Amino acid sequence: MRKFPIGLSNFKRVIQDNYYYIDKSLFIEDVIESNAISILIPRPRRFGKTLNMSMLHAFFDVKKEKENKSLFEQLKIRQSEAWKHQGKYPVIYLSFKDVKENSFNDAIKNIHHLCLDWLKENEFIFNSEKLGQFDKQFLNNLIKSDWNSVSLSSFLKTISSILYNIYDQKVVILIDEYDSCIIKSWEAGYYQDMISFMRGFLSGGFKDNDYLYKGVITGILRVAKESIFSGLNNLVVSTVLENQSADKFGLTEDEVKNLLQEVNISAAFDDIKKWYNGYKIGQHTGMYNPWSILNFVDKHDEGFKPYWVNTSANELIEVLLTNANADLEKKLTGFIDGQVMECEIDETTIFQDLDNGKEKTVLGLLLFNGYLTTEYTNRIEDRVLYGLKIPNVEVNSVYKQMLERLLSKSTEVSESTILSALLEQDAKEFEYALSEYMLTSFSFHDVQHKGSLPEKVYHAFILGLMAHLSTRFIVKSNPETGLGRADLMIYPKDNNDPRGWVLEFKKLKRSSPPINELAQEAMQQIHSSKYITTLKENNKTELMLVGVAFDGKEVSCVTELVS
Repeated sequence: MRKFPIGLSNFKRVIQDNYYYIDKSLFIEDVIESNAISILIPRPRRFGKTLNMSMLHAFFDVKKEKENKSLFEQLKIRQSEAWKHQGKYPVIYLSFKDVKENSFNDAIKNIHHLCLDWLKENEFIFNSEKLGQFDKQFLNNLIKSDWNSVSLSSFLKTISSILYNIYDQKVVILIDEYDSCIIKSWEAGYYQDMISFMRGFLSGGFKDNDYLYKGVITGILRVAKESIFSGLNNLVVSTVLENQSADKFGLTEDEVKNLLQEVNISAAFDDIKKWYNGYKIGQHTGMYNPWSILNFVDKHDEGFKPYWVNTSANELIEVLLTNANADLEKKLTGFIDGQVMECEIDETTIFQDLDNGKEKTVLGLLLFNGYLTTEYTNRIEDRVLYGLKIPNVEVNSVYKQMLERLLSKSTEVSESTILSALLEQDAKEFEYALSEYMLTSFSFHDVQHKGSLPEKVYHAFILGLMAHLSTRFIVKSNPETGLGRADLMIYPKDNNDPRGWVLEFKKLKRSSPPINELAQEAMQQIHSSKYITTLKENNKTELMLVGVAFDGKEVSCVTELVS
């Protein structure tokens, strides 16, 4: 049986070493036939971006026309009209996937090394008779120890000009994972410096470049045009919401079935779909995560488990979840509960909006990162609403793992103490545990976004409870019950389990009574608004009611057991 290319993104090696390869070569045809000179393709991690870019490199590369021709003999592109372009263009191919330094200077050094590596692989250009005096000076300056970021930013523009003069042929530029360094810069605090550099670097290659035949950029996010792609009027963006090349990243159901048949795996297909299916890309529904499918097939005797969670760090997503506001927290609890939530999203990512916790930007980022997918689109005049959901069991487990860690943030009280006190309906212990959690869970540094720290902790607490309890309990944030909406309601899915919980939170305002009295008001609201109505309707008779008031780092909590 052929090996599976797990963690291998070098197209040439995959083909030559006879790894299992699912033919995506008509992506080449898509690029050639597109009216766009430059194409930006954002896709989630591990959806085949780098392998496809490596394939484009091997196809277009004029240096290795004859050597690479055999790689495509058994592939669909060989029968396409686009085949006449094979081996006809000089290629600049750079991958930014490992540019993740903690400072701007170190990141620029890494990018400089990427450019030097390309020059080493194409060292022949230094000796070309067609190399002009200014080009020689540029290359010499770039390899000196005193190079600077200004000269580096013109790398794509200058090198494409040099290659055009040498080959008398326009250039293909391939930039893989362009946003890796941008995301890291936002996390590490040098975002403006990196955006400024990348704007100049990419504009040199893709804006008004007379030597460019085709340019393809891949990443995860569609960073706002005004931030980085300003002036690139010829750039076409193909996100998970567009049809262009929709089936070229990720696996279709037929491709998965053929793979399972070839390797003789008889696992229940409905279970495979439940775990790894569910993505909608353009009009293609039921797309599969290729990384997860290949790992499952390779280790199918171990059964179903999440593979995608371990593909990369989730720091950015965890920061956003930690800083959820009330509206986002309600949607997240709905998603984890398996609901389709109708939402507006921002298709472009403006990192300042992430800092401000803007819901549409956060939801857009979760969609493009693969943590959500679309069920439907609803257009109302000038608004576009998307039915968003978690695509499958695997991704749902990723959410739960991240959110469960929110209950581990306290330095004084453990998640097991909080959960045990709640589930055992130990009122005094829960009052203590909740107060300690609210006081010691996060520092102001941890909660980076705008908004009140206690409110962020409160929403983190609810999301953490949701993640821990959702397997055996129904956990509803802000549900309609009685005469209003409770902040949090919990009850077992087991009809024979009589327990139930209602929690109401209040933030101290200028007009509020003292904090102890405000906690009592929260409890009175539970009673006067008849928040226990839904619990009674579900035959829950052993109830724990919790009223919480908070002001800065001060917390007051009252509990009541009702039977």
